[in-house]
Amino acid sequence: MKAWILIGVTGAALAALGAGCGEGDSGIERVRDGVVGQDVAEGVDTLPAPSCAGDGECDDGLACTVDRCDLAAASPHCVWTLAADACLVSDRCYASGEASTRTACLACDPTRDRFALSAVTDGAACDDGDKCVQNATCVAGACRGEAVTCGDLDGPCAVAFCDPAIGCGSDPLDGIPCDDLDPCTAVDACVEGVCVGAGETCDDGDPCTDDACDTAGCHHTPHVGACDDGNPCTVGETCQADGVCGGGEADACDDDNVCTIDLCDDDVGCVHLPTETPCCVGSSSVCDDGNPCTRDLCDPLTAACSHELAANEPCDDQNACTVGDACVEGQCRGGVRDCDDGNPCTNDACTPAVGCVHDPATGGGCDDGLACSTGDTCQQGICRGDTSECACTPTLAADGVKFTTVLLGDGGHVGEALDVDLDATTCAPSSSCDGGYDNTLGLLASFANDPIAGAVEDGGLTLVATFDSAAVGAVNVSIFQAGLAGTNSGCDIQTQTCDWLVDRSFLDPATCEPVVALAGTRTAGKIVAGGPGAVLPFAIPLSDTASLQLTVVNVRLELTVTVTGGQVSAAQGVLGGAVPKSQLLDAVAALPDGSLPAPLTKETVTGLIQALVQNDIDSDGDGVMDAASIGIKLVARDANVVGAQ
Repeated sequence: MKAWILIGVTGAALAALGAGCGEGDSGIERVRDGVVGQDVAEGVDTLPAPSCAGDGECDDGLACTVDRCDLAAASPHCVWTLAADACLVSDRCYASGEASTRTACLACDPTRDRFALSAVTDGAACDDGDKCVQNATCVAGACRGEAVTCGDLDGPCAVAFCDPAIGCGSDPLDGIPCDDLDPCTAVDACVEGVCVGAGETCDDGDPCTDDACDTAGCHHTPHVGACDDGNPCTVGETCQADGVCGGGEADACDDDNVCTIDLCDDDVGCVHLPTETPCCVGSSSVCDDGNPCTRDLCDPLTAACSHELAANEPCDDQNACTVGDACVEGQCRGGVRDCDDGNPCTNDACTPAVGCVHDPATGGGCDDGLACSTGDTCQQGICRGDTSECACTPTLAADGVKFTTVLLGDGGHVGEALDVDLDATTCAPSSSCDGGYDNTLGLLASFANDPIAGAVEDGGLTLVATFDSAAVGAVNVSIFQAGLAGTNSGCDIQTQTCDWLVDRSFLDPATCEPVVALAGTRTAGKIVAGGPGAVLPFAIPLSDTASLQLTVVNVRLELTVTVTGGQVSAAQGVLGGAVPKSQLLDAVAALPDGSLPAPLTKETVTGLIQALVQNDIDSDGDGVMDAASIGIKLVARDANVVGAQ
C-alpha cells in the first residue's frame, strides 16, 4: 500500500492545482516551482512512502520532464525539471508550437508561458469544425468567423438551415400556399418541397370560346360548332360569330310513344304525360309486341291491335358479332362482324355476348417488320425476333429524370388524371370525377397500385425521361424503359442520381430515334407534351411473374419541374392517355395461369374489367368510343441517361 503526500504545497499552489483540471488533465497532482520563461522549471511530485531513496520510483510518466530523487533533502523526495522547449499544461506535455486539440488558436510557446497554452497571433486562419462559420481567424486565442448564410436554399417551399456538423440544408414544406409563377394555375401549394399548381383559371363559362392560357395570361377565342344555350326547351344551338350560343329551335320532345303527351317546361325540359285512351295503360301501349321491327297500331275506339312490318330501319339484334343491324321482313338482322385485328400472333374469334376476342398465340412464323431481325416467331401474342444485329448508337438528350413514383390515379380529379379527350364538359369515371378529368382505369388502382409501387422500388419497372431543351419554348420529351449502367450498379435508384441505359425496344431500329417522343412546350417550371397520335408501351405489374402489357394511345404529359444548373432535377405530374378495353382484356387473357397473387384470378380480373371499365375515349376520331381513359401519377428525380443496352 502506497501513501501519497504533497511537500511544500502552499495555499496558492493548492488553488493552482484546483484550477488545473482541463485539457489533458490526468488528475496527477504536482507542485511546480521556478519562474516562467526561464530555461529551468522545477517542481515536486507526489512522494512514494517511505522515501524515494534506494529503489524508490520517481518517474512521473511525462516525456517532457526529467525526474530524480532529491536525496539531499531532510526527507528525500521526487523532483522534476521541465524541458526548455516544452510546455506542461494540466499534466500534458506539449512541444513548442503544438496547438491545442480543441482550437488551433492556442499553442505552446515556452517563451511566454511554459505552464499554459498561449494565444497565437491574431488573424491566423483556423477551423474549429463548425460548418456554419466561414473565413475564421484567431482572435485573442479563440477561433472567430462569419456566419454562413444559406439563403440560396430558401424558397417558397423550403426553409434553409445550417447545422454545425453538416452545413447548409433545407427542410421541404408541404401543404402551404405558394406561387409557381404560372398564370395558368389557380391553386398553388407546396408538395414535398415543390410548388405545384392545379386548376386552370381561364374558363369564362362560355361554350362558344376556346379558353387557353400562356405566359401572357388567359385568351378566349370564339369558335363555331354546336353548343348549349342553357334552355332545356331548345335544340340545335350553334356558336355565332360573336361567340354567343344561339339559333336553336324548339324541342318537340317527341318520345315516339303514342301513349304520352309530349311537352317542354322551361325549368325541367321535356315532360311526357300519360294519355287517357283504351290503347294505353299508363304510358305503355297495350299493342306493344316487343319487336323493334314492327309498327304497333291501336284502334282508339276498340283497342284492337295491328302490326305493320318496318323495313330497313335500324335496330339492335343484341348480338355483338353482327354490325349494321336493320329490320328485314320483321326481323332484326345484321352482317357478320370482321374480328381480324391484323395481328398474325392472335387467334381472332367472336362471341355474341362479348364480341371480338383476340387470344394471344405462341409459336408459328410472323414478321416483326424489322429487316435486321431474324427468327421471327409469335410469343404470347407479339411477333418477336432476334434483334442482336439491329443495334445502333442513339443520340440521347443529356437532361433526364428517373420516375421514382408511378401509380394509377384515383379517379378523374386534378392531380390524379388529365383531360384526355380535351372536352372540359366530360369526365370519367362518372362515379368519381370532376372538371373534365378522365381516368376510367383509375377504378383498377385499388388492386394494381401496390404491385406497381413494389416494381418501381425494386427496379422491376424503371422508366426514365429525357428533355431536349432547357429553355422556355418547344421541347421534345422522350420516355424509355431503362436499366442501371454497369458503372454504378450499387446506386440507390430511389434516392441517388444514377447512370441509366435505355432499353433498345424503345428505339426505332431503322433510325435509332426514340419510339416514345412527345412534342410539347416548356414554360417556367412546367412542361406539357404529347397528344393525339402519341403512344407509350406500358406494363402494369400485378405480381412478380404477371404484368399487363398495354399500349397507351394519345399520350399526354403534364409535369411541374424543378431546374438546377439549367437541367431538370425533379419533376411531378400526370401522364394521361387511353387503352382500348379489348386490349386490356386480351392482356389479362395472355397472363400465365396461376400467376396472379391470391385471391386474384384471371377470371376475377376479367370480371372486374368487364363490370367497371367502360370505353369513354374516341381514340381515332371516328365517333365511336373505343378506348378507356387512364391517368398515371408520376414523381421523378435527376438521372443521367448515358446510352442504350
